Amino acid sequence: MYNRNTHAASRSPQSGFTLIEVMIVVAIIGILAAIAYPSYQEQVAKSRRADAQRALMAAEQFMRRYFSAQDSFLDADGDAVELPGALQVSPRLGSGTTAYNIQLSNVTASTFTLTAARTGSMANDRCGDLSVTHTGVKTLSDNASGTTVAECFKAS
Repeated sequence: MYNRNTHAASRSPQSGFTLIEVMIVVAIIGILAAIAYPSYQEQVAKSRRADAQRALMAAEQFMRRYFSAQDSFLDADGDAVELPGALQVSPRLGSGTTAYNIQLSNVTASTFTLTAARTGSMANDRCGDLSVTHTGVKTLSDNASGTTVAECFKAS
């Protein structure tokens, strides 16, 4: 004869997770990701801006060395000196995708402006394009309202 109590006792207890436990874990992971991912993206943007600032400094040093040797930012033909290819992008060629293009403008015998223009993944960066003049004045253009030079340029 079949004994219900004997049969139930002989079964081993089930182990594992219930659907509600799995859903709670998924919800927790989703909340953590929603908080962490924007922070991660901002840190990546800060890193790329710092690299653009390094590139601007390298280009500025090139211009100052040129001025020391020629006593002008213009070449012998009276044209603006050109930046070497490696100084025209950030990060430098061969070290990742380009986030900024370094451009030289407003060149006269005694003045220049260097601009790190956003491109690629940085095209919508809140800090906009970073610029530095021959006097070392740092400015932003096309930046989101409320962003300041102090926020976007790393203290030097």
